[in-house]
Amino acid sequence: MNRNNNIMTTITSDEVPCSFALCTVNDCPVADHCLRHQALEVLTKERNIITVVNPRRTQPSEACEYYCSDEKQAFARGFAAMQEEMLPRQYSVFMKRLQGHFGRTGYFERRRGDRLCSSTDIAVIKKVLADLGLSHLDFDGYEQRYNWNG
Repeated sequence: MNRNNNIMTTITSDEVPCSFALCTVNDCPVADHCLRHQALEVLTKERNIITVVNPRRTQPSEACEYYCSDEKQAFARGFAAMQEEMLPRQYSVFMKRLQGHFGRTGYFERRRGDRLCSSTDIAVIKKVLADLGLSHLDFDGYEQRYNWNG
C-alpha cells in the first residue's frame, strides 16, 4: 500500500506483470513511491519465484535508474472512431504510417482498444494526426493506470 496525495491505494498481484523486476532496497528514500518496491511487498507473499533488480546496481535515491513512479498515468484506449472522421485517403496514410511504426497486429490491437496506448504511443498517433491536419480527433477513451514500463 502507498499513500499518494493522501489517498490509500493498493497494488494487487494481478496488476503486476510477470516479468516486472522488483527492488529489495529498503533504505531508499523513494521506496514508498516506487512500484518496484511496493510490488515486492505484495508478490513475496504470493509468488514462489520473483525477478529482482540487482541491489548492487541500484542507487538509493531519486536518481535511481530503476525507479518506477507509483503515480497513475493516462493511457488511451482505442481510436476506431477516428476513421469515421477521415477521408479514405487520410485514413489510408494514417493506417500505413502507424502500421509502419507499431506493426500490423500492434496497430489493430491499439485501434480496437485491446492494447492501451502509452504516452509515447499517444504522441506518435497525435503526430500523424497533426501531419494530416486532423489534430482535433481524439481517442475513444482514456484510463488512469500504473505505468509498469516506467
